Amino acid sequence: NPKHGSSHLDHFWTRQLPSLPPFANMTAESDFKCAVDKANKATELPLLRVCGTVQQNPHMRAFWASTISFFLAFLGWFALAPLGLEVATSMGVCENQLYPPAENPKRVAYLKYKSLKTGETYCKYGKNDDVNPTDCNPVPAGTADATQYQPEVLAKCVCTGGTECKSILANAGVASVAST
Repeated sequence: NPKHGSSHLDHFWTRQLPSLPPFANMTAESDFKCAVDKANKATELPLLRVCGTVQQNPHMRAFWASTISFFLAFLGWFALAPLGLEVATSMGVCENQLYPPAENPKRVAYLKYKSLKTGETYCKYGKNDDVNPTDCNPVPAGTADATQYQPEVLAKCVCTGGTECKSILANAGVASVAST
């Protein structure tokens, strides 16, 4: 019958765990490079104290190993993502590599394209439907320009939703996070 404010798991959280065999015969007074309690758990965080043998300094070795591992995982998740388009270009899976704009001007990925840098769109005079476009609006009468498409505004790698490129990069990102 547990007391008020406690639970049947209190004994689990407060019990002392036995020391691991490599540290069983070590004392808290002198064998470790950092201060430890009776359970051989570090009571200080000397960040630059990395010297000593594995038996003398396991606390800081574990701290730095986990810190470096987290940094590498973070690097893999976020810092390498911008390289995805370069990798897609080198693999030849970009929409404008698989379907050249000159031969396939009505690809949905092109019709929906808008440059983030300049704000220019592939469709010079707008598209025929904002949600599900099938073509660009025709050139207005009396305009000297003869083309309704602007393939020169397309990025080196068009990789938008619904394209093979986007699926490959999304799957690679999931695999990257899952592997860490």
